Amino acid sequence: MGFSGVSGLCVLFVLLPRILSLDCQGLQLQKRLNKDALTILNAMAQERIQIVHQALRHISKIYSKNLGSVTWAREQVENFRLLLDRQLQELETCVRKPGAGSRQKRNSIILKYFRKLNKFLKQRRFSDCSWEIIRAETRARLQQLQFITGQLS
Repeated sequence: MGFSGVSGLCVLFVLLPRILSLDCQGLQLQKRLNKDALTILNAMAQERIQIVHQALRHISKIYSKNLGSVTWAREQVENFRLLLDRQLQELETCVRKPGAGSRQKRNSIILKYFRKLNKFLKQRRFSDCSWEIIRAETRARLQQLQFITGQLS
């Protein structure tokens, strides 16, 4: 290595700490911005978890209504309700995480939808036909919830 190579190397060693310090400041900003972005993404996931929880809670309430006219096996209905309760229990820990907010947000669209289903059941006097429609609606909603939870994983 000639003299110019050595002098170039010396210049690099003199300037390197300054260059790195500039990069480190940029890295610190990057770390802070990344942390802020993750906080926002986590809040968005928390909202989805609350939506899933709220929908499951409403489904559970519907299947606690007058089931006298359903043609389904009672054991299957009870197993279904137990599965809903288990899911709700599992989600409770996620919904009530520190920093998640002490008050659950209510999604008015979900609330209106399940009010309509309840009204439909009452108007049809909990007939077996109305329960079959509710079962089909429940199936569709559970598939949507499965999709949402799959996106959170």
